[in-house]
Amino acid sequence: MKVFRWLSTVVLVSFFVIVSLPVDYAYSSAMERVDLKVGTFNVAAGTGLDGEYNIDRLADTISDLDVDIIGLQEVDVHWGYRSNFDHMMEELASRLDMEYYFAPIYDLAPVNEGDPNRQYGVGVLSKYPIVDAENRKITRLSTQVPNPSPTREPGFLQAKINVEGAEVMFYVTHLDYRGDPTIREMQVADMQEIMSEGNYNILVGDMNARPNATEIGPLFRDFVDVWGVHDTDGNTFPAHNPDRRIDYILASKRMEVKTAEVKNGVESSDHLPVTAEIEIVAGNHSTSLDGLEWLLDYYERQVAFHDQQIHPALKRQINVLKHYHKTDNVEKLLRHLDQLENTVQQLGEEGLIEDEAVGEITEDIRYLYSDVE
Repeated sequence: MKVFRWLSTVVLVSFFVIVSLPVDYAYSSAMERVDLKVGTFNVAAGTGLDGEYNIDRLADTISDLDVDIIGLQEVDVHWGYRSNFDHMMEELASRLDMEYYFAPIYDLAPVNEGDPNRQYGVGVLSKYPIVDAENRKITRLSTQVPNPSPTREPGFLQAKINVEGAEVMFYVTHLDYRGDPTIREMQVADMQEIMSEGNYNILVGDMNARPNATEIGPLFRDFVDVWGVHDTDGNTFPAHNPDRRIDYILASKRMEVKTAEVKNGVESSDHLPVTAEIEIVAGNHSTSLDGLEWLLDYYERQVAFHDQQIHPALKRQINVLKHYHKTDNVEKLLRHLDQLENTVQQLGEEGLIEDEAVGEITEDIRYLYSDVE
């Protein structure tokens, strides 16, 4: 089999030449695709359109969504009278038989000494095991102190969730509400820095920004807005007469969005919940050549390629693969997948691609090969 091999001259000018390498692996189709239903819901501290706090009504709304994982915003934990000083996450998790993690934005002293701290923030409920979770810091402008200044504070939820063999990094956020987008711009930059630590991510939350807002635009570089499957507006706020879309589910480009829905007629909050069905692969593989291409871009940003010609050369091979995929030329598609893997392996052996990148890119190629077969 012919593949491109990377060579370097004394002056570090690199180019590809054709060499022969054997295929020394067996492709596996054991990795199964999984349909994951996720959601996001700003629960307004459990207060419905009637102005009443009702945790049972809220639990019923979430139950009706029939989601596997859902991110919640404006969650109270022992916060105050408006929510009966309830631990809302515990109450909901118990009623829905789901695991949970809560990430407070504010963590204040109690009203009465000896009581639990008053907390307010974001949470996640999951039918799948939460393997690990952390409350990460992003820039905030506090509503709880006079004359606040922008500082990095907690309240960006990160949870690693095992979904039938896929380890999904699930993030929940609630961005600044003010008309001036400056804080949201800073928050988006902070979130991108944090989320760059992984490459199989889902981000949900109340962004307090409409889809064309420039401050959230950078997120669409790495994520697919699930509402792209629709031509309708998908408005989520205010719940009684929604005229804007500010609640989002954003999925990794390595995943496939199948459906998305705004749940209308909800009276348990002033926001409407959003759900989406997202197809993922056990083993954290891309579902398409577009996902594999994104993985190459990811490792380019991670400086995993040690020669500037590697990334564009691999991207050109992806374009060839896309052509054969579009024309249903299965024989050439499989042959060029072979060639791409051998190219990546050879570059790794010569120390021109980091081992981690070689491993993940190779596994993506092998999965896509088995999927074509």
